[in-house]
Amino acid sequence: MKKEIKILSPKLDVVFHMLFGEQKHERITKKLIGDVIGEKVETIELEQTPYLWGEQAEDKVGIIDVRATINNKNPVDIEMQIVDNKNIEKRILYYWSKLYLKQLKVGENYNKLNRSIGIIFLDYKIEKLEKLPIHTKWQIINTENGKTVLTEDLEIHIIELLKIKEKEEEGDLRKWIIFLENPEGEETKKMAKEDEEIKEAIEALEEISADEAKVRIAELREKYIADRESELETAEEKGIKQGIKQGMKNEKKEIAKKLKAKNMPIEEIIEITGLTKEEIEEM
Repeated sequence: MKKEIKILSPKLDVVFHMLFGEQKHERITKKLIGDVIGEKVETIELEQTPYLWGEQAEDKVGIIDVRATINNKNPVDIEMQIVDNKNIEKRILYYWSKLYLKQLKVGENYNKLNRSIGIIFLDYKIEKLEKLPIHTKWQIINTENGKTVLTEDLEIHIIELLKIKEKEEEGDLRKWIIFLENPEGEETKKMAKEDEEIKEAIEALEEISADEAKVRIAELREKYIADRESELETAEEKGIKQGIKQGMKNEKKEIAKKLKAKNMPIEEIIEITGLTKEEIEEM
């Protein structure tokens, strides 16, 4: 008798990476990116990050992202964020900036910098985006007319998955949201009959779910996330959260002082500690 397979959730970040971050699945990743940005992706090259999954499963929440280069020049970072750490806006900009700067080596011309795309799927809602659609695209625009774009290089896409229950999403991205929300649902199965990439994504997820080693990694990750969410809730209830943040801030300041004493450039201290230029200069 064939053993029944429990299908893993593609919203679990490690599973999301297994599904869209491996070269053998690059066709579905290529289509996913194209459907998010609303353009046909001609080529894709997935960055093979040497994750040690056994350790990564219990690592910092939300750092398991998929990195790729599309059309031979544009870097893309895709992330599935499942825990609300209340700092998502800063996280998005930070990871986008690393993606952008990685293109340029010291001394090279700025003309080598290309459009860089950050894509983040959220399994929760951002309060300030409550009235906006499921999928929002962000760029640097002129505040006077809200239309003139300063540069095409910065492009960030935010997809709030939970909004699918209350808002209608049109276009090809909708099928991916439905798949991520319910890969075994009737609507997903119906789409698979007409869409080759969705069919391939379902088959890939089934393959991952049948792999005992990967299932174990997913279980460890789920346990870690549940424990992490419980810790955050407890800390918030007891008023400890602010104390933890302040302690981390003080620790960063001490590190910055030592680096500054060694005459390290302020830009590098900012990248290492996350402190502002003003905070460092006041030391």
